[in-house]
Amino acid sequence: MAVLNSIISFMNASVATGITAPGKMWHLLILNVFDFIADYGWRIVVFTILLKLVLSPLDFYQRYKMHKNQKITERLKPTMDKIQKQCGGDKQAFSQKQMELNRKEGYSYFSSCLPMIATMVVFITLWLSMNTVGQYMMLKEYATLYDEYNIAYDLAQSENKDESTSVEIGQDVVYKLYYDGIDDGYVQSLREKYGLSDEFSLEPTKKVQASFLWIKNIWAPDVPWGNKAIMDYDSFSKAVDKYSKHDKNGLDGDVLADLMSAPKYERVMGKLLSDSGQSRTNGYLILPVLVVLLSVGTQILSMIQQKRAGQVSATGGAATSMKVMMFVMPFIMATFAIQYASIFTLYMVTNSAVTLFLNVVSTSIIKLMDRRKKSRNYGISTGSTRVASGKKSAIIHYVKGANPNAGAREAVVAVQGAAAHETSAEISGNDKKAKKQKADKDRPVVALKQSGRPDPNALLNADMSAERNKKKK
Repeated sequence: MAVLNSIISFMNASVATGITAPGKMWHLLILNVFDFIADYGWRIVVFTILLKLVLSPLDFYQRYKMHKNQKITERLKPTMDKIQKQCGGDKQAFSQKQMELNRKEGYSYFSSCLPMIATMVVFITLWLSMNTVGQYMMLKEYATLYDEYNIAYDLAQSENKDESTSVEIGQDVVYKLYYDGIDDGYVQSLREKYGLSDEFSLEPTKKVQASFLWIKNIWAPDVPWGNKAIMDYDSFSKAVDKYSKHDKNGLDGDVLADLMSAPKYERVMGKLLSDSGQSRTNGYLILPVLVVLLSVGTQILSMIQQKRAGQVSATGGAATSMKVMMFVMPFIMATFAIQYASIFTLYMVTNSAVTLFLNVVSTSIIKLMDRRKKSRNYGISTGSTRVASGKKSAIIHYVKGANPNAGAREAVVAVQGAAAHETSAEISGNDKKAKKQKADKDRPVVALKQSGRPDPNALLNADMSAERNKKKK
């Protein structure tokens, strides 16, 4: 009997393992690289956060370029106003001169768009990949239940149980495997319930259901309609349509035909489909609502930043397009969220939340860089001081392009004539004035130079703006 059980198990356990897994980059990352996280929901969350951190330099570069464009626009605003007055109502001439002036000042029209293009490529390829992963996992989960049903059914038949009892045992095993998994305790209870011998045994197996928080089936949408938690045959066949083809899953034609037949599906899933105690509502639209809210917030923030950067005006066609996109993009996201697997909706929610967080962080970093840049002076960073012996003195921070002679003390380097060595002790009486006049006549022009080390106090008080403007000219 034990040998028979082994043969039956071997013959019926090959369908799920025989399904070919998708092998592209995103598939391998989700299914293999992150397989140390058993829960697929948390796996997607961790995967999305790490992916966003890897792409964060591109995101920071985009925001930095937008901020730089904003500064250029603010600096050129008076000039632009004059040009606009000169052009009058000729919008084409004004736009041409505006572009020429922006180009000379280093305004970047396209560099801030390149990271956005990369983000869109990642979004589209991930959507396609997660859709494929969802179809593969749904088919594999059902194939696992199919295998276990066949093993339990054949073992029951080998113990001379009638057809209806064998089907009932198989469906009972599938029900337990889906929600809880199979262990030795359950097998023993099954023996007692149906009067099976000790030779009836099943391998301990983890539960098949892939749930996440309130979502019962993460491979289905987070919606309260359509019986998505446990799908009927029509819904299931549509959900795995592309991956149920022979060229996709790699299964033998006869095996695939039996696996995907409606009577076999309804027999295997019979107890799960007929159980009135378990709700078949898969979710409560929580993820779709979060997607819409985060999408609206991202669109509003992006519109504000682009207006400040001067990439769009407060009025005109560009502004109208952005307002339209503020409603169109959330609608598109909501459509994705209610039609495709919850893992992709979870990706969108996590990605949008991390994007908003990084937006706040990168904006703070850029503002800090701005303040530090404004506080720098030639040769010294303003306000950088130290206290020694009760006196405050400057700490000199030399920077590239600084004036090395700023604030330096003048020093006498060459003095000729005896008068330079005379002291007040050697000059007395009425001769003092005459000798001083004679010494002044004999004294040559004194050569001066800057000392090697600037005076910090003089450097703190030095006005470098004139020198800086001179260098720029």
